Amino acid sequence: MNLTHASRHWILAVVGTFILAHAAPLLAKSPEPLVCEVAIVGGGAGGLHTAFRLGPILGSKVCLFEKEEELGGRIHDISYDNDAKDAPRIGVGARRIMETQTVVLDLAAELGLQLETPVVSADLIQARGRTAFGKEDFVSLYPGLPVKQDPSTDTETWLYDQLRHGPERGNAGLYPDFRSYVSAIVGKAGFDYLHDMSRFRADFEYDLDAPSYLDYLDEEWDVCCVASYPVGGMSGFIRGMEERARAAGVRIFKGEAIHGIHRKGQGYQLQSARYKVAANKLVLAVPPSAFPHLRGDVPARIAKQKPFQDIVGVKVATITQWWPYAWWKDIRNPAQPDEKGQVWRAWTTESCVNFIEIPMEASAAVQNVTRSVYDDDQRCVEHWEKLAKHSMKQVEAEIHEGLTQIFHQNGVSLPENVVIPRPLKTHVQIWPAGWHFLRAGATNSNAEIAAWSLEPLPGEPVSLVGEAYFINRSGWSDGAYKSSIQVLNRHYGLQLKGQ
Repeated sequence: MNLTHASRHWILAVVGTFILAHAAPLLAKSPEPLVCEVAIVGGGAGGLHTAFRLGPILGSKVCLFEKEEELGGRIHDISYDNDAKDAPRIGVGARRIMETQTVVLDLAAELGLQLETPVVSADLIQARGRTAFGKEDFVSLYPGLPVKQDPSTDTETWLYDQLRHGPERGNAGLYPDFRSYVSAIVGKAGFDYLHDMSRFRADFEYDLDAPSYLDYLDEEWDVCCVASYPVGGMSGFIRGMEERARAAGVRIFKGEAIHGIHRKGQGYQLQSARYKVAANKLVLAVPPSAFPHLRGDVPARIAKQKPFQDIVGVKVATITQWWPYAWWKDIRNPAQPDEKGQVWRAWTTESCVNFIEIPMEASAAVQNVTRSVYDDDQRCVEHWEKLAKHSMKQVEAEIHEGLTQIFHQNGVSLPENVVIPRPLKTHVQIWPAGWHFLRAGATNSNAEIAAWSLEPLPGEPVSLVGEAYFINRSGWSDGAYKSSIQVLNRHYGLQLKGQ
């Protein structure tokens, strides 16, 4: 069919009018207005706990916004079969509760969570070409190590006692960083020994403030001894708090990233893709690493402050693997014939595998799953992240090599020959900030950071919640809950234990 120029022009005009008429409502659609008394940005453990506690008091006046489709943040459990709704899960972030973490244990009891407490089994350690079941077996490999002067304690504890209780503790602030302080007090050999015996390398490799780290260590040191695991994973905390918060009327918006926060009159305006939110009070339950994604004068004014800038996040990689069978079940310390001899953890300085954990609680053990890698060494984390983007097969090959080096013919554990199969599935999780400390040269103490976070903008009803702002914690979720508790007690009239 031949069309004249005028006909074509008429058809295009009609089609264009039709498109504009139907597209205009979509283009012109403005964000839906929303009014909240308290707006909580961030649905991790701290933010959700705050909403959960405020629900019975303020009900629907509380609004929580979470950018992800699931709540929980670093409490994140996954399953082998992502499509199976009731499939058993394993944590790629938080895993356990220790018996001295009373705030977390009390919350578990309140939510009615069932806990498992498996027998603490054997640790296998590999450093400087040696593999052994005890840290004392490595002392001779560190020439120049200070001679232990207390026969009633082990070398590691004695060295930490020199750091924590020695006469130079009061001068820790004069040292440029924690590494310098350790090397000055117990020497380079002492530093190397503590570094290699620890599962957490970042503590010795990041530029951390010495007084702040020692204050944190005082809190962390006495965390003991029996570990408990919620049946179904740590996400039981999240499901329980979400259910009760919603039942109390709290409005929870998942997959709703807040990208702008502004002061407006006596209150605040928050902007997301779907909503324009008016709120009288703000709780920012997001870590410092999330602030670059927030526009507006409120986050900008907070980010400019020295306490905020003193906080440093530790990047962490965890790699979880499911296996066709439990190839580890017979690996044991031959000196311990009972169930305490079974190896459940191993760590090494010889590869970026760093630290493997074999779940012993029944609900996880039946899954034939391991946390094959926990790594907070800066270079290794970057390595795993790049490798995972390039080839999962290469990730699996490197883990296989590292695990074989730890368990196969190591000269101490039985059986001598350990054959590690190919995993059924591998999941790599990179946490931009798995933990937080204060950076070297910080001008604020941990306690001052916690106090500042209660009201980072003087005279304004804005609070910060999260482990990043409560560094004297015994584990990150413990810090998140304690941070929430201090805000709830100070600004909302609650009288919760654990501040």
